This record gives sequence, C-alpha cells and structure tokens, in this order.
Amino acid sequence: MFFSISLFAQSQKNSCTTNPKVLDAALKKEPSIYERLLSLDYIQKSISQKVLIFSSNLDHTVKNWVKDDTNTSVKEVKKCIEEEKEAYSLFSMVSLYDDFFKDETYLNTTNKSYIRLRWGIEQNQKEGFDYFNNIRVNLRLPKTEDALYLFIGDDEDDETNTINNGNVEKSTSVGVKYVLDNLDVLNVSVFGGFKGITNPFMKLRMQYPIAFKYLLFRPIQYVEYSYEDEFKEETKLYFDHRLKNKKELIRLSLGRYTQTYLDGMNYSAQLSYLSTIKHSVGLQIYTGFQGQTQTQTSTPANTKYNITPAPGIYNYDTGIVWKQQFFKKYIFYELHPLVEFSQQYDYNANYIFRANLELFFGDI
Repeated sequence: MFFSISLFAQSQKNSCTTNPKVLDAALKKEPSIYERLLSLDYIQKSISQKVLIFSSNLDHTVKNWVKDDTNTSVKEVKKCIEEEKEAYSLFSMVSLYDDFFKDETYLNTTNKSYIRLRWGIEQNQKEGFDYFNNIRVNLRLPKTEDALYLFIGDDEDDETNTINNGNVEKSTSVGVKYVLDNLDVLNVSVFGGFKGITNPFMKLRMQYPIAFKYLLFRPIQYVEYSYEDEFKEETKLYFDHRLKNKKELIRLSLGRYTQTYLDGMNYSAQLSYLSTIKHSVGLQIYTGFQGQTQTQTSTPANTKYNITPAPGIYNYDTGIVWKQQFFKKYIFYELHPLVEFSQQYDYNANYIFRANLELFFGDI
C-alpha cells in the first residue's frame, strides 16, 4: 500500500455522498465523535481547498487506467478508490482527536484563529502540591490572505511543567507566524518573535502526512535558532492506527532533539490508546519513556536519593487523560492521574495527579 494523502483526498468528492456507512451514521444521529468524523460539513471545512486540487489529478489518473487497461484494471481502480476512502476517513478521524485534545499538531497547523487558556493543579507524591497556567493565542492578521498570524505561546510553552518539576520558569513566546499555504498537504510554518525581551528567535516547522488504509504516518521537523540557546533541531514521528470499530486509535509517537549547549541527543517514545466514551468525552491511556545519550551534569538532581545522572532512559511514565466538555461548548476539564519512575528518585514510583480547566475560543 503506497497511496498517500495527496491521492485519497480527491476520491471524497465523488464517493463520500454515496457511502452507505456515512448515510447510516447520519440517520442514526449518534451523538459521538463518530458522527462528527463522518460529517460532510467537517470534511469540507477541514481540507476543502485541497479537494479541488487533488480531484482533478484523480480523475485524470482514473481515465488513463480505464482507457488503457482491461475490465480487470477497472476493478483494481475501484478497489484502490475504496482504499483511498478508508485512508481519508482515517486522516479525518486523527484530525478530530487532535482537535479535541488540542495537541501540538492541531494547534500548529490549524488555519483558524483561537485563544486557549489553561489553569491547573498538581499533587506530586515526591514534590508536593503546585499549580500552573498557560495561554496560547493564534490570531489571523487582516488582509494577509490567511498567511500571517500573531501568536502568543508555542509548543514549548505547552510542555512547561509545574514550578516544582520545571525548576526554571520559561518566558512566554510572542511573535508572528507565516504559513505557506500553497504546498498542498505539506504544512510549512515560519515563526519569528521573542522568548522574553532579550531572547529573539526564529523557527521553521514542517509536517507532511502520509496516509495508508489503516495507518497515518506524520513526520514533523523543527529547526530553531534563538539568541540565548542558539541552534535546536527536533524530529517527531507519529504513527496512528485505527482499530476495527473505527472509533478508536492506537498512536505511537517517537521524538528526538539536539541543542547547541546540550551534549548528545535526547529522545522519547510513547504508545497511546485514544477513544471516546460518549459525546464530548475523550479518553487517552498512554505509556512511554524519555532518555538521553549523554548527561549534562554529574550533580544529583535529588539529594535525598543522591543518584548520579547517567546516560540512558531517565524516566518512565504511564497515565490516563480524561477530557470532557461541560457547561459551555468552549469549557473543558481534564483529569490526569499518572505514575512516574524517574532516575532522580532511583526509579521508585512517584504518583501524580493533575487537574486542568481549559477555555478554548476557536474560529474567532
């Protein structure tokens, strides 16, 4: 199977409206993520511009196959189109989960303006009680053909831990994002701004999804330069597989990054199960680890255990994320119990509970 998203996106224009599964779901009116996934309005809104480009390519390809080949080839073409429909449905489903959980792939690729506010608390067995907050803003600048955006906060700001865990408080990123929107499914964005008054930075982000019938592969590459940290480059790989009931996902994410003032390479892996329990409720169960090829210091991170940092995997974690919309469509709460086995605590279990309140004002 080698069909990419640039091919399967075309087939929806001619085939989605006649898909029995789509019609059945519409008649049942299931109040779930499945109904939204198969909504023609959602599909049209998500990548409507690409459908016009790709459908002409598909029509041309099918005409050539039918003209030059026998009836057997016609059957093969129909089979390929069905597979592309499945692949496109998978892509829409993954996008829907990313939208609901507001992960970095959605927040960095959406062409909508939004404001997201998050407040949270954490009870950490080893470190005690703490709190954190986060703001993320993405506003289209008028008369720029949806190419320029004012942003506040980025993916690194989202990864900021609580004061107990983070040790160093990060400054919120502010600047302008330029989106190259004429590259079909290749998503390219250029960021320029400041991480604090004295730390200007520029960042390039590229994402190219490749969809198969049951698997969506998304490689993402970052290249960043800032005055204080100099160069940083990061690679993320997402593999999404849909389960048989077509409403659940298994996701494998791999990551690595290097930085000028850090020795060696940091890496991570996470395996997740994503599902929806009912309307406006999302569930994610995950397990993963983080590691490094070289240590940055020989000083113990925790004097109680007096553990000297060593190369290799320095943290294992597993947890559950329960996110639900309530009261208003823009208000969500999130419950996140997890357990960590960290090198700094001699890999003893550290039980953590986090609770978040999120306000998300989208498409403003």
